Amino acid sequence: MAYPFIENILRSIFSVDVGLEECDAQAALRRVLDDPEQKLIIEQELLSLYRDDSVSWVRLLDNDDYVVYPADSEEDAKQYVTSIIWDKVFS
Repeated sequence: MAYPFIENILRSIFSVDVGLEECDAQAALRRVLDDPEQKLIIEQELLSLYRDDSVSWVRLLDNDDYVVYPADSEEDAKQYVTSIIWDKVFS
């Protein structure tokens, strides 16, 4: 796992198998971000993730371990991650 905190958030909060409504998922993410140590790690992982040209955004959201969102393209997947995580962390 190159981005363990981000992948854990996707798996444990945003995965379709978890089944949280959007507002509940965002509330769960806010609780995680309320911990300054975890927030710092997540910020660092996000900055690295967005600089990583080798990352498959589609695979980050839809893989053998979990499914968050069936993106149509890499750009679609990146925009989705931006909307559910990046915008919340860096707002």
